[in-house]
Amino acid sequence: MTSTKIKPPHSKKKLLMLAGVCGILTPIVAWSLISLAIFYSPGNFDLTQNWLADLGGMGYASFLNVSRPIVNSPTTEILYLSGLIIAGILAIVFSIGLFNDDGVPSYRLGAVFGVLGSGALSASGIFPEPMGIINLVATFASVLLISTAALLIGGALIDESRKQLGGLSIAGLSIVLGIIALAGLSLISYLRSVAVIITFLALSIWIVVFGVRMLWRASHQMSN
Repeated sequence: MTSTKIKPPHSKKKLLMLAGVCGILTPIVAWSLISLAIFYSPGNFDLTQNWLADLGGMGYASFLNVSRPIVNSPTTEILYLSGLIIAGILAIVFSIGLFNDDGVPSYRLGAVFGVLGSGALSASGIFPEPMGIINLVATFASVLLISTAALLIGGALIDESRKQLGGLSIAGLSIVLGIIALAGLSLISYLRSVAVIITFLALSIWIVVFGVRMLWRASHQMSN
């Protein structure tokens, strides 16, 4: 009697493919629109004096009262805020894919943190810097939640001793990137945009790596 391998439902494969694509697109959309916002800034945007959030509207930075160059305009606000909102929506789809990609509880918990963090990312675009503490909470929450997702998922992969697509290497990378993102967040009061860029670059790499991983796993399942 020959054993038959149960294939995942076709709808799940399609979801993983969609989620993988959304993961890859998330940082592309975010960084493209942020770069355009910096390019069209009417002032001299300074990475060491401005926060990226200044592009979406200048507000009082409650955790550090300093003067900084005025860099926002209606154009920069539209570009920057739409980048955050769209990236957050794409990242939500990506995180839903993560939830369906693995049944391990800690992996799925990480995916839930990813959904919440992605929602917070969009919220930081919906409630820009002039909204004060709401923007601050949304920004910090997005980093904390997505970094936690990276740590939990990395830990889950180590526990499972996965070999697929360099599972253990990806697990280690996931944990390292989560730690780098948290380290960058802790320096935001001092390094401002430099710290923000370090933080979000680390999370961007994490999202792309797992987006590619989901695409690979989904295509591999389809071919079996």
